Amino acid sequence: MLRLTHRILDLAVNTTPNALAASLDERTVTFAEVDKAANAMARALQVLGIKRGSRILFQAEMALDHLAFYFATQRLGAAFVPVNPALSPEELLPIAGYIRPDLVVLDPARQDGSSFGTSNSNIPVAILGAGDTVTAGFNLDVLPGKASTDPLPDMGVAESDTHAIFMTSGSTGLPKGVVLSHKASWLRSYLGASRFVTSGGRGELMTFPMFHWAGWNYLMENWAHRRAAHFVSRPEGELLARAIDQWKPAFFYCIPAIWERLLAARTPFDGSVVRSAASGTSSFDPVLMERIRARFPRAYRAAMYGSTEFGGALGLNDSDIERKPGSVGLPNPGNEARIVDGELQLRSMSMMDGYFELPEQTQEVFVDGWYRSGDLAEADAEGYLTITGRRREVIRSGGETVAPAEVELALAGCPGIRSVAVIGLPDPVWGELVCAAVVLDRPGECPSLDVLRSHLGSALAAFKHPRKIIAVDDLPKTPATGQIMRSRVKEMVLQRN
Repeated sequence: MLRLTHRILDLAVNTTPNALAASLDERTVTFAEVDKAANAMARALQVLGIKRGSRILFQAEMALDHLAFYFATQRLGAAFVPVNPALSPEELLPIAGYIRPDLVVLDPARQDGSSFGTSNSNIPVAILGAGDTVTAGFNLDVLPGKASTDPLPDMGVAESDTHAIFMTSGSTGLPKGVVLSHKASWLRSYLGASRFVTSGGRGELMTFPMFHWAGWNYLMENWAHRRAAHFVSRPEGELLARAIDQWKPAFFYCIPAIWERLLAARTPFDGSVVRSAASGTSSFDPVLMERIRARFPRAYRAAMYGSTEFGGALGLNDSDIERKPGSVGLPNPGNEARIVDGELQLRSMSMMDGYFELPEQTQEVFVDGWYRSGDLAEADAEGYLTITGRRREVIRSGGETVAPAEVELALAGCPGIRSVAVIGLPDPVWGELVCAAVVLDRPGECPSLDVLRSHLGSALAAFKHPRKIIAVDDLPKTPATGQIMRSRVKEMVLQRN
């Protein structure tokens, strides 16, 4: 069997056609319904000239119809290129110029913005989800309604074909397109789904945005195990709580910021129904993990680390969370890891092919078949890895090297501080000063450096202690994973001072 992303839906339809495949608020679809809709949509896209090797730029707020659209592109062998719905038409233009899509697909809220189409008259625009009220462009609700829902003939799609291009959230400049093959994403789905052990069950509550690779990856992981994916219109605490109460999902994975929203929700729900509660980014707060355990007492917890370029890379087992605080664990099955000059490098069969039409940037991140993560890491005597910062974010102060993530973790729970980013500021004496940019619990009540140093105590060497503290209103974060963008924080602080 070829390792193709759409085979995941094929296999689910083969055995459980009438099983619940997905929900969004009150609406639901079965695997058979998605399958038939995908066939009709694929034929509609063929009418618009889409074929194997085409690229489709897709910008829309999440709707269940998008699942059929996605699998229609996969069955045709076209590359699916989702972008953040928050981007304006002006911001979308340079991305379109870079990707050069054969079709741009927008949701109804953006069809008035298909002035995009007039600026790029050579790129056709289609609207999905507007019913019969499309005012400009092709109507992707009407066209599929006239098409057959029968299975498509073999389109000759190969494992090495590009199935999707996911745009990185880059801190500056035009995002890079991460090219993923069918084989890479198929492997990510099946290897990742091994954490679920067996097929069937109550499904997973989805929290990642669907312009991010992880959103589609978790959908395919669950469908590989004939398990439903439950979406919410917005990742807000009250909506997530209601979804847990309604669908009783067994699995739940989200970034720390989303956990905080759920834990603060006032809507009652039974946390004991959840069997797997995971969090991810480059580090985790041990205090947050304890709060998750208290609210979801029967859940198996895990901390995970990965990237769009590599996929799920490392994981920390529930039984290791207390004894390895802050660690991101060991390589996932099929993955290799090594540290070279302080940088974490990774290798697997599910890595990206490269950045779309950016050979120099691609060459920068690959060395002898290893992916250079850009993250600084340390390994303990048992091989457990801890991310200590970004290669470009390491602070060099007084001849010593300071890892921002290590200081941030040590500052967690410091009185008066809600969140913190540690950055290096230029200094004629020290080279760089260790600076803590903090969001305060109470505006105007900033703790002193003595309070910070007292909190750190002897847990960190004195040269790692902040020498400056600056209160900020907010810390800029990546839109998909909620990771603090230290480079942006540094720019913000330097502009103010």
